[in-house]
Amino acid sequence: MQIGNPFVDGARVMAEVLEHGRDRKILVYKYKNKTRYRRRHGHRQGFTRLAIRQILVDGREVAVEEEKQPARPSRKRTTPKPKPESATAEPQAAAMQAASDAEPVLAEAAVKPKRPVRARKAPEPKAEGPAKAKGTAIKKPAPRARAKKTETGE
Repeated sequence: MQIGNPFVDGARVMAEVLEHGRDRKILVYKYKNKTRYRRRHGHRQGFTRLAIRQILVDGREVAVEEEKQPARPSRKRTTPKPKPESATAEPQAAAMQAASDAEPVLAEAAVKPKRPVRARKAPEPKAEGPAKAKGTAIKKPAPRARAKKTETGE
């Protein structure tokens, strides 16, 4: 089997197996409306992590970059990044003097105190109809008397 374009005759790759593992689970849903058809199927793909150590072309070694670790997603900083000090202090002093007027406002905005936890009110009973909301009760009419069925005998 030949892989690559262009194919290099006599080339060899020296690799080392670092680990075998399984990826995170992938959920696959199938759904058809109006037919009560729902299916959920999970799948974890297996993988093998390799480290390329050497690439040999006709018995000669070719320079290979070291394996880079996968980049982790950056997290949001909770504190501001410190600024490096510059050689000239006078421009910074002038900027600090100008920023001193606005600094208390920025400092208050940057650090917010936690909100106090309020006690929850007990739920009030729900009023049924407009009469209960006003506090007056309406009497319901008495049920009608049913007429008795009598059998007439002949």
